[in-house]
Amino acid sequence: MSNMPMPSYNPEWSKQPAVAAPVKPKQVGWAFQLILAAALLQVVAAIFGIVYATSDSFRATAQAAIEKQHLPNTTGRDLVSVTVATTIGFLIVSAVVAVVVYIIIALFINKGAGWARITGLVLAVVSLSQLFGLHMPAGIFSILQVLAGIAAIVLCFIKPGSLFFTDMKNFKQANKFR
Repeated sequence: MSNMPMPSYNPEWSKQPAVAAPVKPKQVGWAFQLILAAALLQVVAAIFGIVYATSDSFRATAQAAIEKQHLPNTTGRDLVSVTVATTIGFLIVSAVVAVVVYIIIALFINKGAGWARITGLVLAVVSLSQLFGLHMPAGIFSILQVLAGIAAIVLCFIKPGSLFFTDMKNFKQANKFR
């Protein structure tokens, strides 16, 4: 036991060169831009949704749906106005939340965060539900938005994008205690 050297602090270790950060491939930059484009398309789709919600066609549909419910002591006009206002409010809030999420995901994908890539994949799959019940011609913006998001995530999961995320994870692990 007396022959064993005592552990000691080695100040030379901190002078070791840091591992170089991986170089971001073009595909990840394209994914970043596609996600930002999807956020912009979300805004455009929301604007068209608001225009539709204020249209006579939407009001007539809402009026017909309210009349089918045979509600006692209510005037259909008041409920139609509430329906329009609620729909517009929902469209605005959901668009703001979606744009914020798109921007956060885009920024972290651009940095090589693996969790952002997985979250983006889940949200891309969920966004497929937007393709049901579209009203044309405004629905084209929703279709383009979903396609841009899916294309961006695919770029993150194929080479060289997938290698970048793996290398970035390894880089962060190697420099964890620096």
